[in-house]
Amino acid sequence: MKKFISLISSVALAATMTAAFSANAADDASEKSSDPSFYFKADEAEGTEVLKFGRIFVNTKKSEGKIPAAVYIKDEKKVAGQVFLKWASDNKDLKIKNATGPVAKYGATPYKSFTSDDDVAIVVLDAINGVGLNYSDISSAAPMECTGETSDAYPLACFDAVFEKNAAGGTYNIGVYDQGAYFSSVVCRPTGDGKSVEVFPAETSPKLTINAANRMLGDVNDDGLVDAVDSSLIMKAYAKMSASDEDPGLTGDQTACADVNGDGNIDAVDASNILAYYAYASSITEGDTLSLNNFIKSRK
Repeated sequence: MKKFISLISSVALAATMTAAFSANAADDASEKSSDPSFYFKADEAEGTEVLKFGRIFVNTKKSEGKIPAAVYIKDEKKVAGQVFLKWASDNKDLKIKNATGPVAKYGATPYKSFTSDDDVAIVVLDAINGVGLNYSDISSAAPMECTGETSDAYPLACFDAVFEKNAAGGTYNIGVYDQGAYFSSVVCRPTGDGKSVEVFPAETSPKLTINAANRMLGDVNDDGLVDAVDSSLIMKAYAKMSASDEDPGLTGDQTACADVNGDGNIDAVDASNILAYYAYASSITEGDTLSLNNFIKSRK
């Protein structure tokens, strides 16, 4: 009986400790989620589209392989005192070029102390196929003062993502870089106890993911149409992957244009979206027809 009571007590104690640990872990996660981080946005332009789930699709023939983009800081608590950011492409066929401060294009920087593009220290980092910048206010006693109501009212910098000539079709990523001497960090000051804390947001900063193809979105067989044939090709590829993780048999260009909703998968949802679009486009006799991307975005 004593052993049974002791066992119950031990289980209860373990449960209490687990609950306490879980609560602390949740608190830590919540605290970490409010730390400053970075994110990217691409501008829609000829041949460049922002897909429903956030990926960028670029038709390299129409866009001439150039994607205008910007990088932002998300700092809900407005505690950033210094910003050291490096961002890079994971493939040398995609270069980061024409990096500048945001004033000429957006009218201001995120911080009041930086009033011109010349105030933003930007350097090309060929060793990592990327770029670096630094925002550092003179005062070390307080955070930098935001220009707008939020830290991301204006971007930190603008740049172009440019494909090399004859770059292969497929998926490319641009992300915050934090390896070796090329670190990215935000010095937060002050915290509740008045001490500065440096955080390293590379892991919590989402990448800019680009699906690049030498054809329009959804045109898997590159015949200039988006129709049932393309839907069928996607279903065949999906069936191969679902059956035994078999190679779906798609080229990089086909793979990039087949992910029509931009969720990173090629599946029955993409095939269904194309079939629905084909039926919709076939029924339009007058007026403007939505693009495939805008049609998908309009669907629930």
